[in-house]
Amino acid sequence: MISKNNLECIREDFSDIDKEYRNIEQEIWGLEENPIVKKYIGLQKKKTELEIKRKNLYGLMKHGEYENCNHLWGISMDEYGEYDYVCVKCGLNYKSLRLTNRGKEDSLSFDERVMASVLKDQSFVNSADINLVCDKDLAMALYKKIKEHHPDIDDKTVIKYFEIALDDIRNIKVSDERKKSRAKRLGLSKDFNRWK
Repeated sequence: MISKNNLECIREDFSDIDKEYRNIEQEIWGLEENPIVKKYIGLQKKKTELEIKRKNLYGLMKHGEYENCNHLWGISMDEYGEYDYVCVKCGLNYKSLRLTNRGKEDSLSFDERVMASVLKDQSFVNSADINLVCDKDLAMALYKKIKEHHPDIDDKTVIKYFEIALDDIRNIKVSDERKKSRAKRLGLSKDFNRWK
């Protein structure tokens, strides 16, 4: 229970804070009449509207890319040691669906939520096309490099090139400096170190 003395102190504190609050509110209203501030507020509102539209269109675009990709499946291992199917072309993978099925949907990124919605609607994987376990980012970077150098090759040939490249990466010993250079050429982060 609040005593009368404490209640009086609370009233005084409230009165002081309320007065300061109202003064700041009036100052803000005055600033809102400034043309530069009006423009800023208008731009912020427009930015918010565009951000919502942009996010929705991005989600639809990714959904379409995942659905329309002629998937080339590989096997990856995530940071928790769980195996996963991943398309080396578009990045679609089953981790998102696995987490959703475990009730961990809140931990998914926006892209992973889109993946999960695509995978809920249909199943793509019967078996892996590339029967090597490889980091997802590395697999996608290798696929991209192969297609850059040989844009017209078929998936069967891509698989052969992929397996050769991955075998070379894993079996030819190179210095840490060379590994950093390789990561840079492949478009991976400079501290990438998941070659095995």
